[in-house]
Amino acid sequence: MNESVNQGSSAISIAGVLVHTRPERIDAVRTQLTQLPGVEIHAVTPEGKLVVTVEEDDERMTGETVMHMYDIDGVLSAAMIYHHFENDAAEQEASL
Repeated sequence: MNESVNQGSSAISIAGVLVHTRPERIDAVRTQLTQLPGVEIHAVTPEGKLVVTVEEDDERMTGETVMHMYDIDGVLSAAMIYHHFENDAAEQEASL
């Protein structure tokens, strides 16, 4: 295992998350979600469902960000429905 190959390499982790919140807390939850690193909101329903993506440089941090969503007052659930992890193109070429 050559650790020097991994040092300085970049990777990206993208997760799609369905967040369900109390309808009366939608605005407050939206505000707090956008303050989490790498979070972007793509759709919101009046019933309190939000379609969110989390983009991080570290797969572990993506999971931690999703778990932090549960700490937001009004969030009932946060289900990761999609996850993609991709290494840097240069690192992929080196492994061939």
